[in-house]
Amino acid sequence: MDRAMIDVIEELGVWVAAAGFVDVHLGDVELLMRQMKRLPAMAVQLLNADLVAGWWHLFFAALNAVKAMRDGTNRSRELGMEFLLYASAQRQISKAIRLMGVKPETGRVALVVIADSREKAETAIKQASKLIGGKRDDKILELTKDKADNIKQAFGITDGEIEAQTAEGKADLLDALANLVIEHVALLAAET
Repeated sequence: MDRAMIDVIEELGVWVAAAGFVDVHLGDVELLMRQMKRLPAMAVQLLNADLVAGWWHLFFAALNAVKAMRDGTNRSRELGMEFLLYASAQRQISKAIRLMGVKPETGRVALVVIADSREKAETAIKQASKLIGGKRDDKILELTKDKADNIKQAFGITDGEIEAQTAEGKADLLDALANLVIEHVALLAAET
């Protein structure tokens, strides 16, 4: 089994872990999410992996969500939903769910766990993996050329924004796109 991507946000004392799954058949998403809430974590969220622009996209969304909850600038009452708002760079919960939330037919799923210890994060990933089913494949969290056009459209990233980053020689197309997704996530945080 692949080890989850995991890192600590030291300043906030929380751990963020992520894992990817393919060939998933979710069925009753509401029931699954209720089961996920029982896991030993501060938050567990499932996303459409086809719109994930890499580990740092998820990490910075988690960072901003935890900060918003701590600072009282949150838009949602639950950390998992706050994370979804940031991951999708949306202000409204319904839009965030529509854009990046999972549906019964979602076959490629990103799992994100936010916990107050590494042990709890790892345990929650293992337990959630059993609930999700499918085949573990963390590579689907990476930004690829196949995902690029859908991500550009979903996050409203223009060709001009991409050209500005690539023209400066700072990044290739995929790095520029990942940076711009993270920038859109950060802009949401700046608006609060």
